[in-house]
Amino acid sequence: MKKWIIPIQPEFHARLFTDYGARQTLLHEHAGEFVIEGNTIKKAYLSHSRNRQLKAGDIVLFYRSRDTQSLTSLGVIEEVRMGLTQTDEIIRVVGKRTVYSTAEIDESLKPLTVILFRHHFHLRNPLNLATLLESGILNGPPQSIMQISDEKYTVIKTLGGIDGRFTVN
Repeated sequence: MKKWIIPIQPEFHARLFTDYGARQTLLHEHAGEFVIEGNTIKKAYLSHSRNRQLKAGDIVLFYRSRDTQSLTSLGVIEEVRMGLTQTDEIIRVVGKRTVYSTAEIDESLKPLTVILFRHHFHLRNPLNLATLLESGILNGPPQSIMQISDEKYTVIKTLGGIDGRFTVN
């Protein structure tokens, strides 16, 4: 099993991880609207990545870019679908697991990679970019999906306050 860091823009992080502690609620949520995709354990991440090494069972760590520049959340990949070009097919694959609207998917550049994953938890101690650089986990802000070694993952588990009972190696 491999470990991956996935950069995600703040607006999509907020929509995908509605239970993240540092998140501001959205206006429509105050009006009583329920955000289905953000309140599920099974989620979908859409990307233009052409990385063919992502596999079911791999661990994904989400790095919130721009504002907090922190590693925040952990999940496990259930399925990866690559090269999807038809909006209706993408919608069928992701179901209610994505934060993207049909219009956003339709307007996106294609082909897309769909990563279906199960969200496990948020790091007890989110790791900011300075910590990630100092500990040698990153050399700079991640620009695309990147693999990390088991050793770097062990450091993340320790610094991030991840209980070893809830994740493997």
